[in-house]
Amino acid sequence: MSPPRCPRCRHCVPCRQRQRLPGGSHMTHTARRFAPAPGSWVSIGLIYLYGVLTTASLSKIIPILGDIGASLGATPAQFALLISLMTILPAVLASVAGSIVDRIGAHRALQVVAVIGMAVNAAYLLSDSLGAFMAVRVVEGLLAVGAYSAAPGLIMATAADARRRRAMAVWSTYSPVGVSLGLALSGSFAGTAGWRGGYWLHLVLFGLLVATMWMLPRAPAAPRGRMRLAELFSAWKEPGPLRLSLSFALLIVVGFGMSTVYPEWYAHQQGVPVGQASNILAGANLIMVPAGFIAGALLARGWRDGALLTVLILATIATSVPLFMPGLADAPRQAALAAWMLLQGALIAVVTSALPRVVADPRQGAAAAGLLSQLAALVTFATPLIWQPLLQSSIADAAAWTGFVVVVAVAAAGSWLVFPRR
Repeated sequence: MSPPRCPRCRHCVPCRQRQRLPGGSHMTHTARRFAPAPGSWVSIGLIYLYGVLTTASLSKIIPILGDIGASLGATPAQFALLISLMTILPAVLASVAGSIVDRIGAHRALQVVAVIGMAVNAAYLLSDSLGAFMAVRVVEGLLAVGAYSAAPGLIMATAADARRRRAMAVWSTYSPVGVSLGLALSGSFAGTAGWRGGYWLHLVLFGLLVATMWMLPRAPAAPRGRMRLAELFSAWKEPGPLRLSLSFALLIVVGFGMSTVYPEWYAHQQGVPVGQASNILAGANLIMVPAGFIAGALLARGWRDGALLTVLILATIATSVPLFMPGLADAPRQAALAAWMLLQGALIAVVTSALPRVVADPRQGAAAAGLLSQLAALVTFATPLIWQPLLQSSIADAAAWTGFVVVVAVAAAGSWLVFPRR
């Protein structure tokens, strides 16, 4: 069921009700009438931006790691830690935070995310020591805790039944878009005296979200009353969301694992600099975006997600062979890379779009989305420990490259096995 909406403006609040925003300001029905209708593609697009800007927070540090080392004293051994610090809070809190988001309303959580986004970018600009910079990086993880639960939860709560799964497929593309945005934000300033310029730009972008957060649709909050401790972990006890989250996490082992080793593997095989290989991978990463749209369109036309997942899993395992095979010419290897990204984008879209199907009430889906985010953050820590030794052994002995294919096959097959069917 869709939440009750105002008969005059179609928003999920009565005309006479005033909406209170952070800071104490009030917004009347007159202002709300200019906001996009809940569940419209414009409204979904606004929510989508929260995921994109949050993911940009994860990747924007990558181009300026050398500048952080030169200016703040970070060593190369600390670079990986600087990247991963943002995932600590999501790995610990995401599912619990999702239950709280369902309780208070996803739109309120996103409003807080926008304010935190401005605050942490301002803090980066003021940090003059490595310790302070790293502390801000940990706090920045609150963006992921809030956005990755509240944004899909709000999409599910406000989109009509006929549009909900396609909307979730569109949502699944936030990751490649956000990663590319983060690299672009800081890339132009890397190696210059103004290396923090990307943080200024990111602050401005979050400021735009703060300025437009009154346009977010209102999701129905959970019934009033004291929240029991067991309710904070409710998503862990539901087999549908748990199995879907495990399926998604195993896809992270495949996709994220490949991205951690492929620039160096490609550079080693094709005889190009690692920087050039990284740029090739970043460009190919954007192929995941139309792939998500295509998968969403197929699901909207009646394809069963289990059948589509089977086809994509088999194609992924097959594509991993030319992707990692030694001695392959550059053109077929790049073709394999493009096919791989197309398949990864479609896989993520298929699994993510199943979220409304496995939750008990799509209007209260933030807890399940938080569980999915939490397991993804947890495997993000472990995945490099699997792939990096494979990379080193494959560089030392070319015959060891089949280990890449084995890991892809096992993780992909595991994702297929635990995926919840109808």
